[in-house]
Amino acid sequence: MPRYTFELQDGEYPVGDETGVWLPDREHALDHAHEVMRQLMSAREKQTRTWRLDLYEDGHRVAEIPFARLDQTLDHLSPALRIAVEHSCETLHDFRQVMSAAQATVRESRALVARSRGKPYLATERGEPTIRTATHPPTVIAKVRGHRAPSEEY
Repeated sequence: MPRYTFELQDGEYPVGDETGVWLPDREHALDHAHEVMRQLMSAREKQTRTWRLDLYEDGHRVAEIPFARLDQTLDHLSPALRIAVEHSCETLHDFRQVMSAAQATVRESRALVARSRGKPYLATERGEPTIRTATHPPTVIAKVRGHRAPSEEY
């Protein structure tokens, strides 16, 4: 029986599930993911519409499920308009990821300059080192439709 874990992507700070659940197959895992998403989204559809839940099977990502796809408040829209709204939500999510990565780079640059000058600097942000090293790579690297993340440059 495979172990399934989940990672909530809000576009800024991913929240991972370290424990996971053991389920008989991927279909059961998707059902579980949908139920979790509906609970998170309940009465907060507008705030969570751009979020995404990534499903991992034994450590490998097997699905990316946008919250907008399950948003029942969009059911009244025509199919074409719903697709447009879902696409807009994905685009906004991607934009937030890129902005978050850019802000992390600015924080790191400021910290490196301050450290080189012997000045105080922000050492961590949300438990992650501000200055990234080989032992502490960034946890979020924006991968936006066909673009390589900075760490993937040759």
